[in-house]
Amino acid sequence: MKLLARSESAKLLAIYKITQQNEGRLTPGIDGKIYATTDARMSLSKESFSYRSWRFMPALRRYIPKGKMPRPGTVQAQEMRPLSIMTVKDRILATIISFALEAYWEAFMEPNVMGYRMGRCTQDAIQVIVKLLSRGNPIILDADIKSFFDNVTHDAILSRVLCFREVVKRALTAGIVENGILTKTMRGIMQGSPLSPILANIALHGMETELEMIPGVTVVRYADDLVAVAPTKRVMEMEVVPRLERFLAVRGLSLKAEKTRIVTKRVGFDFLGFTIKKPRIKLLVKPRRKNVQGILERVREIIRSNKQIEQKKLITMLNPVINGWAKYYQYTRASEVFSHMDADIWRALWRWAKRRHPNKGRRWILPRYFGHAGPDSWSFRDETTGYMLPKAADMKFRDYTFVVGGASVLDATCPSRKAWTCGPNEDGVHVEYS
Repeated sequence: MKLLARSESAKLLAIYKITQQNEGRLTPGIDGKIYATTDARMSLSKESFSYRSWRFMPALRRYIPKGKMPRPGTVQAQEMRPLSIMTVKDRILATIISFALEAYWEAFMEPNVMGYRMGRCTQDAIQVIVKLLSRGNPIILDADIKSFFDNVTHDAILSRVLCFREVVKRALTAGIVENGILTKTMRGIMQGSPLSPILANIALHGMETELEMIPGVTVVRYADDLVAVAPTKRVMEMEVVPRLERFLAVRGLSLKAEKTRIVTKRVGFDFLGFTIKKPRIKLLVKPRRKNVQGILERVREIIRSNKQIEQKKLITMLNPVINGWAKYYQYTRASEVFSHMDADIWRALWRWAKRRHPNKGRRWILPRYFGHAGPDSWSFRDETTGYMLPKAADMKFRDYTFVVGGASVLDATCPSRKAWTCGPNEDGVHVEYS
């Protein structure tokens, strides 16, 4: 781990990730510095990032909207999420340390921990849950940890970090500057730090092992969201929930009452943007209703905000939004949802075209902005360039057959390694299987 943290390759990779790859590469910390040019990044590569003597500067506190943005012009309370912005150099050093910690903890991490791990994604978590619910009539605990990143104790992390303990402690206690006032951080993990994902998994390490000591109980965790499956309601209420509460209390945490409930397959539950339910004979996994409404509102807002833009540019803006969302849900039975979504988007685009030509009739507008693509009905298509907006319904269902289990992407002898070396697609889903 120390060799990795001191290596030149790790430093260069961290500089690349922070200054070129991350979305926050142009967001400065408390020192106001960014490194957006080649010369600036070259100067960074010549500096020493020694974890032994490194001192972290306080992070800037900013608030970003949590969940869906309210529609412009409406009065709506928007829940905000705190974000801690470290300096660019601090982010680089934190990324270097995260490389070493991830490599070490990947060997010990429990198999059903899917969040913040290499080679794992939300689809893996959903597939494990589907397999658990496909037999019998188990009882399900859909749980959420209350303000995890704000309340977790530092001892829950530092007691498990043997290497880099001091530098991790300095990162946790660097402090927060909000409205010009410095506040010490006595607990919690800074959201926005490159260390926060691996430290979150370290803090909650052992949950799966603790709960699965109860016969017939299985836990699937993704970050601070978890689903536990037990054979009976009595086992869930008398053994699983009390043991989970004790496990969290040691770490200064508790369950979020309004988002924690015990349900059956027939009632169903939401997890990671999916709705899992068995209304009759077959277990169904569909996009969550709130997520469908969110993507439709996002598409409508793009269309409303670009009333006078060229058609091909509007298609370019909408294409990744619709295509990416549909790819994320193509492993579920979402054909009805996709058809509804396409119809709603078509109506929004028709209003967009009609607004541009209020004095023209339907027969003039329709062939100008819409065209046939094979057997499909009218699609939003630019007649001059041939650019066409994809339909979500064109995204065919695919079986997700890749089973991660206890395998690791870092294990060179793993028989499933060839599936990882091909790399995931843009949604983080592995497209080739072993």
